[in-house]
Amino acid sequence: FYLSDAEWTNKSPVGFGNDEARARVGEQTVFAWPFPEAATVPAELGASGESSAAMGTAPDVWNDMLGLLVALVPRKLWRSKRFSQFLADFSQPLVKATDFLLKLTSPDDVGETHAMRVDVTGTDGSAVSVVQAHESFRRCVGQSCAEFALDLLEHPSPGVQLPEQRYRNDDARERIIKRLTS
Repeated sequence: FYLSDAEWTNKSPVGFGNDEARARVGEQTVFAWPFPEAATVPAELGASGESSAAMGTAPDVWNDMLGLLVALVPRKLWRSKRFSQFLADFSQPLVKATDFLLKLTSPDDVGETHAMRVDVTGTDGSAVSVVQAHESFRRCVGQSCAEFALDLLEHPSPGVQLPEQRYRNDDARERIIKRLTS
């Protein structure tokens, strides 16, 4: 899942903390998942080549169950709001129980860790990989929403935009990245 910082070649000189993220998250199984951002971000930024997204969860039993559901449940059902709501309602107690057990065994009393890795390869073959890992999905989402809201108040723009639309401009993208990483 992760390259160590020592594995980077002269074509990919920047590791951005992969060793730290690997120590925190470990190696995880991931599989292709149809996140819309895999298509919208490259389109908005004018990227060429292929784009894909993958996800995984731990313990691995969740990955196995998701894979089984995808294999067994007809695609038509996945598009049904009723089915999706049933699945969310059915899985909620299982997720809460797992989170509770993980919290009991967690040294930081959180019980969850979330990570995201983005790999980019340039047309010249140069590559970079950035890993973000954090203990609480809820806190990270809350903090990110607050930062985006503050940025929107300070730099208003008309209409409704996806983040990749709002930050397609280099200056705007640099501004939000600085805000989110400080």
